[in-house]
Amino acid sequence: MSLFDPEFWTSLAMLGYAGVFSASFLGSMLPFVSGPYIPPILIGIIAGRLDPIPTALISAAGAASGKLILFNVFKGGRRLLSRESLERLAPLEKLIKKYGWIAILLTAATPVPDDVVYLLIAVGGYRNAYFWPLVFAGKLFITSVIAYTALYWTGLACMLVECGPAGLHPESAIILAVSSAIAAMCLAYIVTRLDWQRILTRLGHQA
Repeated sequence: MSLFDPEFWTSLAMLGYAGVFSASFLGSMLPFVSGPYIPPILIGIIAGRLDPIPTALISAAGAASGKLILFNVFKGGRRLLSRESLERLAPLEKLIKKYGWIAILLTAATPVPDDVVYLLIAVGGYRNAYFWPLVFAGKLFITSVIAYTALYWTGLACMLVECGPAGLHPESAIILAVSSAIAAMCLAYIVTRLDWQRILTRLGHQA
């Protein structure tokens, strides 16, 4: 049973809160894959074994911790950049330090793959101390929505388990992850090649 096997994620629901944390932590470290941690939340609450509030908190903490590790892997890519690339990125880094929290919070609060945004923000040198709390806040929102959906709209929750992330075939998940990773790396390369001083000046931002 692999990490791309839907049965792996649903089986974690049997471990209670520990399974919810493990699913969120491991699922968040799978780059460019969305939502494998959702089924344990839904199944645990539908079965009456878990309460919504602690489930949402534990899941958000696991997801934020996993994303922090992945974020630092992305950040390590800065060491491969030349001095010229870093100089080109300097104006963008100032903008990211000022407004990056908005992008982190919004993407963390949605079920879409957020690693493309985190990759770009990592390349921009965003600080770890700000990253974890923002991801936690965003994930707490989405995990709370999932938890209370399972509690009050069981029919919809059962549909999500059957047709959502748990129903994604391993081959489809791998193809989606690889495609997203390639697109993200291409985008990151383009970002490092642009003249951000000129771009931001034309957009009316002071570099």
